[in-house]
Amino acid sequence: MNCKIKRQACLWAMAFSALTFGSALTAQADIVVITGVNNQGTDNVLLNPATNVLTVTGTVGPDNLLVNFTSTSGSGLLSANPSGQATTSGGTGNNPFTQLTFGLASSDLFTRAVFNVNAATNGSVVIHVEGVNITGGFFEDDFTVDANGENFFTVTSINGQLIDSISLTAISGATFEDVRQVRLGGFTAAIPEPETYALMLAGLGAIGFIARRRKQRSS
Repeated sequence: MNCKIKRQACLWAMAFSALTFGSALTAQADIVVITGVNNQGTDNVLLNPATNVLTVTGTVGPDNLLVNFTSTSGSGLLSANPSGQATTSGGTGNNPFTQLTFGLASSDLFTRAVFNVNAATNGSVVIHVEGVNITGGFFEDDFTVDANGENFFTVTSINGQLIDSISLTAISGATFEDVRQVRLGGFTAAIPEPETYALMLAGLGAIGFIARRRKQRSS
């Protein structure tokens, strides 16, 4: 009986350890992407009118922060629909395009983005996220999209990570008719990296050393 009890206790302990370890792994994630909408704490991006340009601009939030949408890697020109919500299309006649990068034009960062990839053809989209304190320097994963106009994604940073830019790349036969209903939230000023603080301290130390030497010479 005692052996059975001990064996069962060990099994329960192992199961508990596995669950705890699994939860820890989940908590380690820097960026979470869900296929759906979570608008909490976000504001609509409002675009400025544009036709056949490489970069479309817009504003977001109560402070009207500047947002850039850029066509990259020879993906084609962009046009902007200045409607109530951001709709960045592939130039005149909504010509399909394959790659788009967006983010705040200033040094400010954000923690959440919501957008709808209106795919012209079925395939997949690679979501690439860059920012501050993201493990490995960036997050990247691919997701299925289809040509039905409803491919919503919510990108959220956790554990203190901050987003600088999000890039969308069409693969596996997909193309974009437009990227619409873009919302951003969780705005914050850029936080210097530890290396930046080290350089600042070294610079202050050097200034103090020079000032002390000059004082000694003048004495």
